[in-house]
Amino acid sequence: MRRFQICSRWLVFGMGTLAATTVACGGGGDEPVPTPGFGVLSGQTVLVLPVQYVQRVPGGWLGGAANAQDAARSADTEITFALHEVSGRANWVTPDQQMDELSRRPSVDVVPYLLSAGEARQQGGRLRHVRDPLYGEIRMLAALFDARYAVFPMEFFYEQGREGEGGHLAIRTFVLDARAGTVIWYGIVRGDGTQPPASPGALAAAAQKFAVQVSP
Repeated sequence: MRRFQICSRWLVFGMGTLAATTVACGGGGDEPVPTPGFGVLSGQTVLVLPVQYVQRVPGGWLGGAANAQDAARSADTEITFALHEVSGRANWVTPDQQMDELSRRPSVDVVPYLLSAGEARQQGGRLRHVRDPLYGEIRMLAALFDARYAVFPMEFFYEQGREGEGGHLAIRTFVLDARAGTVIWYGIVRGDGTQPPASPGALAAAAQKFAVQVSP
C-alpha cells in the first residue's frame, strides 16, 4: 500500500492510504512551455488524469471539502463538468471512466489516483519528457482507451496575489503526448480570485478556466 507523503506545504494522497511519512519539499520550474496550440487535441481521445496534489487554502480545503482526498475528488468532478460544458471537440476520458475500465481489468496495475508524479511536480516547466514510472503508468492508461494525449491538472494550490491584490486558486497543469511521453504544454492555470478560495464557487471557476485553457 502506498503512503501519504507530507511536506510543509504539500499533501500527496490516495485512496486506501494507511500511513504517513515526511519528505523534503521541491519546487520551482513554473516557466511555461511553448505550445503548438491545443488544436492538436481536436477530434482526439484525451485522458483527463486525476488531481494528485492539493494544498490547504485560506478557509479550509477546496470546495469546502472535509479533507485533501475529498477535495481532490471534488476537483476532478468540477473539471469533468467544465470540460464537457466548454468543448465537445475532444473525447475526454475522465477519472471515473478510467476507474470503471480498470475494475474490469484487474491485471492492469495502475491506480490513477496514485500516479508517480513527484518528479514532474518538482521539474514543472523544465520537464520535457516524462520518465518511468509515471510514463509507464500514463502509457498503460492511454492504451486502455487508445488515447494519444493526456491533460493533467496535477496540483491545486493557492497563489497569493501581489501587494494590494487578492490571491486565487491555481492549477499546475501539463498536456502530454501519452504515447511518446513528451510534454506538449505546461503552465499555471489561475482562477478568477473573486470568491473565497475554499468555496465551491472558487473551485468551479478554476475548473472552468482550466477547461477553457486546454480545450481545442
